[in-house]
This record gives sequence, C-alpha cells and structure tokens, in this order.
Amino acid sequence: MKKTFLFALILSLFSFSFYAQTSQIKVISPIEGKWLNKQLLLIDTSDGGDYFYSLNGSDPETMGFAYDGPVLIDLIGDITLRIKKAGRHSSETTVNFSVQPDSAFEASYADFISLFYDGGLYNYTSGSLFIIPSELDFSFGLPPDSFLQGRELLISDKSVLIRYIPCTIWDKKTQKKWRFMVKTFPQSAGVYSRRDVPFFITDWDKITFTNQDLIYKIDSEYWELPKTSKYLDRSVSHMISWQSIDYEFGNPIEYFVLPPKPLINKKVMDDGCVIFEIDGDSSYSFSILSETENSYQELYSSIGADTFYGDNASGKLDIGIFSNSVYQGKMDASYDIKKRPPSNPVITSTSKSFYSRLPVKVSISGEKNCDLYVSTSSPLVLRDMSASYAADSEIFANVKMSAYKKADSPSLSFVMEPQGEGTVYFKVRAYSVNGENVGNVSEYSVIIDQYNYYLDENADPQLADGTIEKPYSSFEQCIDSVNKGSYARLHVKGQITMPQKQVVLSSNCSIINNGNAKLLFPPKSSLVIRNSNFSLDNCLIELSGTDEALLRQSTPLIKLENSVLDLTNCQLSAQFGKNGTLIDGFSSSVNLKNDIIAISSKIYSSCVSGVKTKLKVQNSSINLTSDTAVAFSLNEGDISMKNNSLKIIGKKGRIGELFDVKGSVTDNSFRGQLEKTDNSFPVFKDAKSSLNEANNEYYGF
Repeated sequence: MKKTFLFALILSLFSFSFYAQTSQIKVISPIEGKWLNKQLLLIDTSDGGDYFYSLNGSDPETMGFAYDGPVLIDLIGDITLRIKKAGRHSSETTVNFSVQPDSAFEASYADFISLFYDGGLYNYTSGSLFIIPSELDFSFGLPPDSFLQGRELLISDKSVLIRYIPCTIWDKKTQKKWRFMVKTFPQSAGVYSRRDVPFFITDWDKITFTNQDLIYKIDSEYWELPKTSKYLDRSVSHMISWQSIDYEFGNPIEYFVLPPKPLINKKVMDDGCVIFEIDGDSSYSFSILSETENSYQELYSSIGADTFYGDNASGKLDIGIFSNSVYQGKMDASYDIKKRPPSNPVITSTSKSFYSRLPVKVSISGEKNCDLYVSTSSPLVLRDMSASYAADSEIFANVKMSAYKKADSPSLSFVMEPQGEGTVYFKVRAYSVNGENVGNVSEYSVIIDQYNYYLDENADPQLADGTIEKPYSSFEQCIDSVNKGSYARLHVKGQITMPQKQVVLSSNCSIINNGNAKLLFPPKSSLVIRNSNFSLDNCLIELSGTDEALLRQSTPLIKLENSVLDLTNCQLSAQFGKNGTLIDGFSSSVNLKNDIIAISSKIYSSCVSGVKTKLKVQNSSINLTSDTAVAFSLNEGDISMKNNSLKIIGKKGRIGELFDVKGSVTDNSFRGQLEKTDNSFPVFKDAKSSLNEANNEYYGF
C-alpha cells in the first residue's frame, strides 16, 4: 500500500546526515558496495511523493512494490535495486550492491555484529552507551567515508531527535564491511499531565471556546457566550475566566492566565549538544510530536538535539509549547550539529608504484568546504642501494616533516623533483578540518630513483620494471630504460646472458655487482658504447661458446665510439675463434684497474686496440694466447701503464704497438712465451711516439 500521511509526517521530522541524490531521489540505504549483512531500504519521502521499487532490475511501477516505510531487503548475492518516483515530476535511480552474509561468529566482535545483523537496524535510546569495538572502524553517513576507531558513543539524554543514521563498519585487517542503520529515540523522561480547559488555542492567537454551557470573560471585558473564535495579542498576558451560564450569586469562577508568547533560547554545550530552553514565563514547557500517536505527549522543561561523535545533524524541531499543561502553539527550533570529522584527504600521484623513475606529481583532494592542511618531508637521500625499501620500512619512521600548512583550497597539486643523481624518499601527510572537527591523517610516500636499475637472473620477466622489488631478468629488457636517461646504475645479480647481437649503450651507465654478477657473452654478442661513459665494478665478464660459433665472431667484444670505459676489480675471459679483440676504441678512453684478463684465439688476439684513444692500465694481470698476440695497439693516443703483469703465449707477439703515442710505461712485468723472438720488441713505438719506460721487467722476449 502507499505510505500513510502519518509516516510521511514523521519522516519529515527526521534529519538525515547525508543523501545519495540521483535524479531528485534521496536514497539513504542501501548504497553501492559489497556488504556482509542484508540491507535496509530507506528513502527520504518527505516531499510527499509516491515511490516504487524493484529488486531484480524490472520496472518498479509495473513489476515492483510500493514503498511505505523502511523494509529489509531479504536477498543475498548481486542485487539491482531500481527506485522510481511516480507522478508528474517522475524520476528514477538504480543502486547496484552485493550481499555476502558473514556474521563474524569467530571474531572477537561477533556480539556487536549480532546487534544489527539480522535486520540491518539498531535501535538506540538517547543517554545510553553505544559501544563499537576498538578492533573495528566506523563511519556515519554516506560516502565519502570518514572512518574512526571503534569507541564508546553517547547521545545526550536531553536529545529528542528521532533519526536514521547510516553506519558503516570496517575491519581493516580482513577488509570486511558491514552497513546498517541506527535509529535514535528520545528517553521517556517527560510528564503527561494536562489541564482540562473549555477552549483550545490555534496558532497562538486564535481562541476557540468549546463548552456552550459556560459564559466567558477575557481580561476586563463583559461576560458573554462567544459564538466565534477570538484573536488575542499574545505579546502580553491575558486572563480567560469562565463560569456556568446559569448565573447565580456565588457561582464558582475559574480562570486561566495566558502568558506572553515566549522566546526560545539555544545553548550549545561543550559536547556539541544543543539545548533549547524557554525565555519566558516559568509555566511554559515543551513537547515533541509523538511518532506513534501523531500528537504531543510528554512535556519537558527543556529539550536537546544531539548526535554521535562522527556524525552531523541539522534541521528544525516542530515544538509544541504548553503553559500550565495547556497547549499554546507551535514554534520552530533549528539546530546544526557538526561532530563528523572530514573524510580523509585522497592523495594520488603519477607514480604507479612506490618507486618512480620520473618526477612525481602529487594531487591531494580534501572534503569540500573544509580546510586542508599539508606537511611534506625533507628529501631523504638513500645511500644503501642494495637494500629493498617499502613504505613502512623502519628507516622512514622518523623522517623529518615540515609543520602543517593550511592550503589555499581543499585541493592542490605539486611536483616532487629528484635530487641530482641520488635516490630520494619523500613523504606527504594531509588532513582536513571542519570547524572544530579534525579528520584523520592521510599519508603518501614515494622513492624517486632516476638512476638505479636492478637486473637479476632469477627475476620474473612478467613483473619486471627494473626496481629492486621487480628487477629486470635480462639485459635486453633494461637497455631501453637505461638509454632513455642521462645516467644509470645497473645493479646486477647472478649470471646475465647478453643478447646474441650488437647492443648499443648511448647513455652513461655503471654496472655494479649486486651478488655474483656475471655478464656472459655468447657468440655474436657485442657491446657498443656510443658517446657515453660505461663502467663495471667487481664483475665477471666471459665470452664463450662452441668452436664453430666462435669462429664466426669477428667484432670486438666491447667497442667504444667517443666514449669512456672503466673496468675496476673485474675478471674478463674471452675465447675467440680465429681473431679477437677485447676492446676497440675510437676517440675514447679506456681505464683498467685491478683487473684480471685472459684472452685466447687461434690466429690473432688483442686486449685493447684504439685510434685517438687514451689507455690507462694499473695493477692488472693480462694474459693473451694466440699465434700472434698484441696486448695493446694504439694509433694517435696516450698510454699510461704501471704495476701490471702481462704475459703473451704464442708464435709471436708484443706487449704494445704504438704509433704516434705519448705516455709512460713503468714498473711493469712483461713475460713472453713465444716461438719466434728474433727482432722482437716487447713495446714497439714509431718515431712519432714519445714514451717514458722505466723499471720494467722483460722475460722471454
């Protein structure tokens, strides 16, 4: 059936915290989401409209039900609720939600869930405790949610509000959510006494006399039998007297004094409760329309309006005013109670994960009509790049934050920039303020690392993004990322097989041993360093394969074009086929320090060959095995060799062949195990070369 006028009148007295407005239909419950208890259907029908609903997506007006008050939607699974407002100004809305029942019977808070689980409703009486377990978070009203930790809640016993308050319960650990309605009731603490008088008052100033067996007198007027209502000025007092129409001397005369129409004083208590008291004659009292009787029942000397902490409430009370237990008229008393902290600011960024390669744009959106306060950390430079960091890592717990600063608007954006070549951690915190209500703090953090990439032979190639959490699994995966920037540190773990093709590095790059790092070059593999610096530290480098495949290896293992190569504490092993050169440079610089190098081939082998190239070799051990072996061959360059041990094994060979080269070769040990030593010079230099040779040892030449 259609909702009754009584229900519409009662509903109009309720004050809802929030509305989900779509096409003029105000749906209090349910809302979209996945819930663990059955939901109550509640629509604000204070506009007097006729509403219909369906639960299977069908047309509500033809295949649904008439809405005449709150009703439990006794369904589980995915539900499509359609609601239609009929009439001239019809409108419609749809709410999609899901119910998967879970009474949490094994949880410590199971008794609390049972309070509303079966009916989706909890009845609350003002002045009593409503205890939400601390293991749960709660949020009153509709989204955006403003979750608070469970606690004891109380509405003042002075409150006379009858309201439905949506409440969402969230277990953060299990991500479970329940939603129900709290219906608030006033305490029954008034009095019911009424004085019987032979008249009634309408709208304060209209007096209608009801007993025709009596005569009446107002103030000093003559006695009469009024046939019509009289109107009085209620800004002053009046006395109404009456006695029996059969006049006799000594008849008893009764009277009632109408005091002036009073004012209502509003007082806001420390706990936010609003108290209404009458500023006028002490005979006055309040009454609130009864939901069940549709009339004024209990009388109060004062009344209040209040709600739970975490909720807002606003509206007007339709108050009946009585004097000496006689109804005088109605008055409105407005209230606006704000106890709901603003929802947590939403912080988003351009970074898809905790690690970012690029500057990060951060956007913070607080609740509308609230003040937004933001705090940022000083950039924290991370030194230990072998560690894996997460947002909750202990190192970030005490990062220094700036003082909170009020933003110019509820929303703002800014960019976090990387700091030089360092890896930097940033943290942002924000909260919103609405009046005296302070919301919870939202936090966001990110590591901006433009330069460090991670390569691990055991990584999952499907998840790889080059971060320490999701390292690349192959050199081929990372080469594009490395070449995009100006500089990259490549942390290598385990054995990485190079692509069987020529790979070009066009960006400055350092390879760092992150655990047994080894670069394995199969046949046809080579590395070209072009217009950049390339360094390797504490790494193994190996060229190996079948004899047949190696016979086809004709290009240098590493080729430099206007570049710099630094090899430090590395071990290099290259097994070429017919001919092989480990490093070939043009207009470049090669620096070998504390390295161990072994090269072999059938016909010809060389460690470094260069044109217009600078060569510096320190504290290194280099062995070459080939029919013809030349450790270093330079044309138009510079050379510096000190404290090195070189050995050449083959038919013939030299330590160096230098053409138009300047530099020094000192304190080295050169050994030859050669078949042909006639006219052999360990270090050959042409007439254009200028070389300082001192303290070198020569064996077998």
